[in-house]
Amino acid sequence: MITPLRIARPRYGAGWDCLRVLVSRSLAVRYRRSVLGFAWSLLQPLMAMAVLSIVFARVFPQIERYPVYVIVGVFAWGFFSLTVMQAMDSLHAAAPILRKVSAPPMLFPLAVVLANLVHLALSLGLLVGLSMAAGLLAPAAAVTAIPSLVPLVLLATSAALLLSAANVFFHDVRYFVEGALLIGFYATPVVYPASVIPPQWHAFLILNPMHWAIEPLRQSLWAGTGPDATTLLAATTLAAAAALAAAIVFERLSRRFHLYL
Repeated sequence: MITPLRIARPRYGAGWDCLRVLVSRSLAVRYRRSVLGFAWSLLQPLMAMAVLSIVFARVFPQIERYPVYVIVGVFAWGFFSLTVMQAMDSLHAAAPILRKVSAPPMLFPLAVVLANLVHLALSLGLLVGLSMAAGLLAPAAAVTAIPSLVPLVLLATSAALLLSAANVFFHDVRYFVEGALLIGFYATPVVYPASVIPPQWHAFLILNPMHWAIEPLRQSLWAGTGPDATTLLAATTLAAAAALAAAIVFERLSRRFHLYL
């Protein structure tokens, strides 16, 4: 007999406490028994940056400080893709807890988003520190990176909520998403400039939400000019609307989670 999933409306304080515990546990467990610990979060994208710089730096000589250009894109894309993949498994992993405790299921994919955001913030903080020490980034431009992160985080949140819910009902969703993320990486200007995209493909670039999520951050940390205020506001508004819609859909679908978890 399947124990029904008790989905109740929790007290806000209890919900925040539960979310804090889940994020803390995720951060503690991720690198347990790892000698390098958090350094792995930096080594992997740094190795990717080194390889991509060797391969593409001469292909795109018009991009000044190419290693910085590509590392910002790799950090942002890595945050999004890792969050999506981990969030899809979060509800299945939490099934034993959800059968026994009256906890809102939404907390589990949100905990994945916040845990990965902590790692992204630490990684970008190190990048900012090194760039400022080398005289490549002004403090004023570094401050603009904070609002520039908002569209990226909201977009990752909307994807995490929708795909974690979908994965409860259809287990093969993760295989489709793995392929979509691979295609998305090459379809998004992560390692190349948007200027190389032929005019007939510009419509796809405009409709690519990750382009608008990465570009403000890149304008802050690579170009040092800060994002265009109008573009950032539009990207943030659309990403917030997507996150709100995803939360509503998740909440409605969560009423049937007990039939599948």
